[in-house]
Amino acid sequence: MNKKAISAVWLAETDLTNLNSGIGGSNLVDLKKYTKDGVDYPYVSGQAMRYYLKEGIRRLTDSEDYCVPNDKGETCGKIDECVLCDLFGFMTAIEGKGARVRVSPIKMSPAIGLLPLNDNLTIDFLTRRKPQEKAGELTGDIVNVELGVNIYKAGLSIDLVKVGGEEIIESGENGRHLKIDRKTDDETAKKRVKLVLESFKNLSDYSKQARVLTDFTPNLLLIALQNRYNHLLQKALELENGRKLNIERLDQILTVLKDETIYAGLLSGTLDNEDEIKEVLVKHNVKLMTPTEAIDRVISEIE
Repeated sequence: MNKKAISAVWLAETDLTNLNSGIGGSNLVDLKKYTKDGVDYPYVSGQAMRYYLKEGIRRLTDSEDYCVPNDKGETCGKIDECVLCDLFGFMTAIEGKGARVRVSPIKMSPAIGLLPLNDNLTIDFLTRRKPQEKAGELTGDIVNVELGVNIYKAGLSIDLVKVGGEEIIESGENGRHLKIDRKTDDETAKKRVKLVLESFKNLSDYSKQARVLTDFTPNLLLIALQNRYNHLLQKALELENGRKLNIERLDQILTVLKDETIYAGLLSGTLDNEDEIKEVLVKHNVKLMTPTEAIDRVISEIE
């Protein structure tokens, strides 16, 4: 692969749901929250986002292509054989020597809610029934669950150079320097990157979906094949005045990344200024399609 990185940033509008719980209490299942300017917003942790992506890959590949962590949470560490150890990294303890660490080629941001929580929150309850010793008797608790609708912003980055390879320090006549020790061939690395993108299209294994089924795939997406590794695209999507995208910010970031290959995907009815968004994309020759089609275009470019 002659590109250095794939970068994506997206907005996902959810139905009434609780994707990632906070600390809560014995009778409360709350939403994870962050505070900005004194206002609470929901968020989904980066760890949860990586889990959703990882589960999608598991669904798309054969079980012999990845390992299962042992009782200490350690994985096999064989990046030539295990797609998950390659893509998501690992840390394996080595007795008397410390640990062998692989930094993940995949970076996932937390998904941050952009609409105030108090304006988009309700409390639901569920009952937890427990059978008792006497036949026919049931007891249990009523548990309150915080549910909200929101628009979340999230990001993904893939360091293409490190997929299928391990960064090592090599000593020579000119001193020590870093190099990538290839553990897979180029076709295997491409296959693994495509698995990530296919999983991205099919994110589905969120928590609590038995009762509050929702979808977390993009409503608005920018996805780029980049000649340089950076995270600049993450700054492109910012909401202002409710459900309006900051057009000036979008224009500035696309100007900075004018030499990269960028595709855009949009589901209609998500934002209030979609016509302005389309005008900026046309100005920068960014092709607009659905989010799934935009991801498919990147998959085709990998070939």
